[in-house]
Amino acid sequence: MQRGYLTLLAVYAPEEGKTEQTNEFYETLQIQIHKISKNDYVVVAGDYNARVGNIPIGGILGTNGEITTNSNGHKLKEFASVN
Repeated sequence: MQRGYLTLLAVYAPEEGKTEQTNEFYETLQIQIHKISKNDYVVVAGDYNARVGNIPIGGILGTNGEITTNSNGHKLKEFASVN
């Protein structure tokens, strides 16, 4: 089995309420993710300007968050669930 590299992506998402820019941000991020070798370890870290709530999603999100969820949080959970 061939091991890949560690790929780090540092991101800063648009602030809440900037829907068009947020959609463009996640589309661009997904394009970059697809360019990375499947053998690589990938870490995507940064400020997503997201509130994801505390409803657990297996392997993605635990229950220790705040109750509040915003639209950036929904986009982040959607991105995380497909990657």
